[in-house]
Amino acid sequence: MTSPKENIRTDGPILANRAKKSAKRRGCLEFMSSLLLPLSLGVFTIVITFQQQSAAQQQRIEDRDAADLQRAEDRNASRLQREQNKKEAELLRKQEENLDKQRYENGRFDIYIKEMGGLLEKYGGSIKSSEVAATLARVKTLNIFRQLDSQKNIRIIRFLYEAKQLTDTPENRSLDLSTAKLLDIDFRDIAVDERELYQLSLRGIFLLNATFIGITMSNIDFSRIKFDTSNFSLAKIHDGNFSSAGFYNTSFASTSFSNTIFAETKFKNVNFSSTSFDTIEFSSVEFYNTSFASTSFSNAIFAETKFENVNFSFTTFDTIEFSGAKLENVYFPSNNIRDINFKRSTLVNVDFSFSVFYNPDFSFASLSNVNFSHAVLFNANFSYAIINDADFSFAKLHKPIFFLPELKKVNFASTIL
Repeated sequence: MTSPKENIRTDGPILANRAKKSAKRRGCLEFMSSLLLPLSLGVFTIVITFQQQSAAQQQRIEDRDAADLQRAEDRNASRLQREQNKKEAELLRKQEENLDKQRYENGRFDIYIKEMGGLLEKYGGSIKSSEVAATLARVKTLNIFRQLDSQKNIRIIRFLYEAKQLTDTPENRSLDLSTAKLLDIDFRDIAVDERELYQLSLRGIFLLNATFIGITMSNIDFSRIKFDTSNFSLAKIHDGNFSSAGFYNTSFASTSFSNTIFAETKFKNVNFSSTSFDTIEFSSVEFYNTSFASTSFSNAIFAETKFENVNFSFTTFDTIEFSGAKLENVYFPSNNIRDINFKRSTLVNVDFSFSVFYNPDFSFASLSNVNFSHAVLFNANFSYAIINDADFSFAKLHKPIFFLPELKKVNFASTIL
């Protein structure tokens, strides 16, 4: 058994060794602790530095983008300003041009009125009394029409009309303005109270986009006028002369005519719907693509007239002359027709279905592809007529006359004779 002293001697070196190792560990830990703080600071510093560099780079990118955007906006603003300045300059230039044009036109208008006034005064209000004066007035007027706008041309026509230079009377012929070309003339600005025009003569001129809406006109001479895109709707025309005129794309809707002449006139794309005619001459006229729907005729002459694609639906006829006329693709359905004469006429593809005829005369006429189905005919005369491919099915014929007609492919199914 070891004595306490020997144990003490043995434990001494061990304890000393342990103390040394403990001291070493503490020293290492202290050394590592002393290194950890600077290392942490260094890492932190590096991280912060990278973050600052990244932020600085991002800021530079944003600054560059903002600068690019600002430059683009500046360029756009500059471009818009230049365009605005250009527009304002162009507007100013046009305004100045318009002012110059107005001053020029006003000057020309004043000179014309002064010169024409001098001629009127010199020749006692009748320029036509002198052939030289009439020629001079015609040249001056045609020339001024070409220089002025429509509003001033309206004023010139009104001046001549009020000075009675466009009025035909036995004592005084109207001023010759033939070949004049006038655009956008509103004749309501010439009419008395914008409603009435009497004894106006404008023979042989050209009118484009003319307006006569609601005007009452009498004793007018519009012969040989060429009308294009004109409007006579709701007008009342008495004792008018439109012979040898031409109407294109024109409306006569709800117009009233009496004692009016349209001889040798041409109509194309014209609307006569809901119009009334009393004592009218349409002889030797040409109609193309024309509508007479819901119209009434009394004492009308269509002798030797040509019809193509014409609509007479729901129209009333009383004492009408179609002798020698040529009708192709014409529609008369559901009409009331009295004393109508188609003698020696040529009818191709004509529809009379559901119409009522009183004393119609088709003698010596040529009828091809004509439809009389469901029509009622009183005292119809088909003597010497050439009838080819006609349909009388379900028609009612009271006392018809078929003296020596030439019939081919005629359908009388369910017809009452």
